[in-house]
Amino acid sequence: MPSPTRLERPSGFPGFVPILLANLLPLVGVLELGWDPAMLVVIYAIEFLFSFLLAGAKALFAQRPPRADREDGTVLSVSSELTDKRGSVELVSWLPPFYPRNLPFATAVVVPAAWFVVVIGIVFSNVFAADAISRPEVAVSVAALIVGQSIGTWHDYLRDGYETASPYSVVETPARQAFFLTFVLIATPGITAAGAAVVLVVVVLVKLLVEWSAYRATRGDGGRLTGWLSGPQAVIEARDSVCVPDDDPDVRVQTDSRAVLYTGAFHVFGRLAPFLAMPFAFAWILSLAFLGEEASPVVAVGATLVVFGLFVGVLTGEVLTFFLRYGPLEYRRYDDRLVAYDVLLSEPQWSTPVDVLRDVQVVPDRLPDRLLGTRTIAVTAGWGDDETRRELGPVTDPDRLVEAFELPVRTTDLEPLDRRLAAVVVACLGGIVVAAVVLAVGPWISPGALLFSGLVYGLFGIPFVALVLRIVWEQAYPERSD
Repeated sequence: MPSPTRLERPSGFPGFVPILLANLLPLVGVLELGWDPAMLVVIYAIEFLFSFLLAGAKALFAQRPPRADREDGTVLSVSSELTDKRGSVELVSWLPPFYPRNLPFATAVVVPAAWFVVVIGIVFSNVFAADAISRPEVAVSVAALIVGQSIGTWHDYLRDGYETASPYSVVETPARQAFFLTFVLIATPGITAAGAAVVLVVVVLVKLLVEWSAYRATRGDGGRLTGWLSGPQAVIEARDSVCVPDDDPDVRVQTDSRAVLYTGAFHVFGRLAPFLAMPFAFAWILSLAFLGEEASPVVAVGATLVVFGLFVGVLTGEVLTFFLRYGPLEYRRYDDRLVAYDVLLSEPQWSTPVDVLRDVQVVPDRLPDRLLGTRTIAVTAGWGDDETRRELGPVTDPDRLVEAFELPVRTTDLEPLDRRLAAVVVACLGGIVVAAVVLAVGPWISPGALLFSGLVYGLFGIPFVALVLRIVWEQAYPERSD
C-alpha cells in the first residue's frame, strides 16, 4: 500500500512501469502458474486491513497539527477536544516524539477496519475458500507483508517523514482507498457469482489505480479521483501561543487523576462500548467462518484473541484519550489570569482572564464525583468567536478552586440522585447478567441454539438496551442549575 508520505519517484510514465509490472504479477501467476485467486484476494484484503492499523500507529508521531477543516469531505471523522492538545512527550530515544493530540486519529482507524472486514466477508463469503485464511502460504505472505511495510515505515516515516505529516493525512489515505475498494466490489454487477478470479482482477485494478494516484501525486498532477485516492496533503497551520506570565503562579489546583480515570472509564464503557461491540462481533464471526470447521483450536482461539484485543484496545484508547485531556491538568492563577497547564507535557494549554468567567455550574451528572467526593465545574470563557465552554476538574478540593478563581458558585454540594431510577437501572443490569448465566449453565437450550440466540440478541439487543438504560440513568441526575 502506498504511504501518505510523498516520496520522490522518477517522473513520466516509465517510472511507473516497475509498479505496474509488480501489480500485474498476481494475474500472470493465476493464468500461467496456477496460483489460487481466492488466496490472493485474501492476502490483498489483509494488506488493506494492515494498512489501517499501521496508519494508526504512524499517526501517533505525526508532527503537523490536525487540519481545522479535516471533517469536510472525508471518510474518517474525528471529533475530540484532545486534538487541540499542545505539546509532546518522548517515549523512547529511538522513536520520534509522541503527540497525545494524535491519539483520537490512531483509535479512529480500528472501527472502520472492522467494518471493512465485515463488508468484505459478507459480500464475498461464497467466493473465498473456507480455509483460505489459514493456509501456510497466506501466513508466510502476511508475515512478509508486515515485515516489509514495517521496515518501510521505519526508513521512510519514522526517520523524517513524520515531520511533514499530520495525523489526519496519515489515517485518511488508507481509509479512502479501502472505501473505494469496497465500493467498486459492491457496485460491480454479478461479481459474487463470477468467482474468485474476477474478484482478483477487480482488486488488482483498484490497487493499480491507488498506486497510480500516489505516483501522480508525487509529480503534482492528476485528476479528481486520483487526487482523492492519493490522500490529503498535510497543511501547516499557525497556532496562537498561550499567554502565560513569567512570574510564578499565585495558586495551583491539580485535577484528581483517579477521578479523571474513573470518569473516562464510566463514559467509555457506559456509552461507547455497546455500540462499538457490533463491528468487532461481526468481524469475529466472519473470521471463524473463514477459518472453517477444520481449523485447529489454537488458530480459532488466536483469531478470537486478536479481535477481542482490538476491541479492548479501542476502548482503552478512548479512556486514555479522556485521561490525557484532563488528568495532567493543573489550574494556575497568575494575577488576573487562569492558565490550564499540562504537567505531563510541561505545556500551557489555554488561558483566560478570571473576570470573564461566567455561567458557572457544578456538573451534577458525573458518578465518580459523587463516589469520590470530587467536583467538576463548568464555565464559559471568552467572548464572540473566542467563547468556549470549559470544564475545570475534577478536583479534590472544589471550594479551594472556587475561591482561588473567584467563581460565582453558591455551593459545591450536589443534590442526591433519584434512587428509584438508579435502582431500576441496576436491577435491569443484574437481571440481564443473571438471565445470561442461567441460560448458559442450564439444560434448557442446546449449545448451538444458545450461541445463535446470544449472537443475535447480543449484537442487536445490547445497543438498544444500553441506550434505554442510559436515558433512564441520566434522568436520575438532578438538572443542572447555576
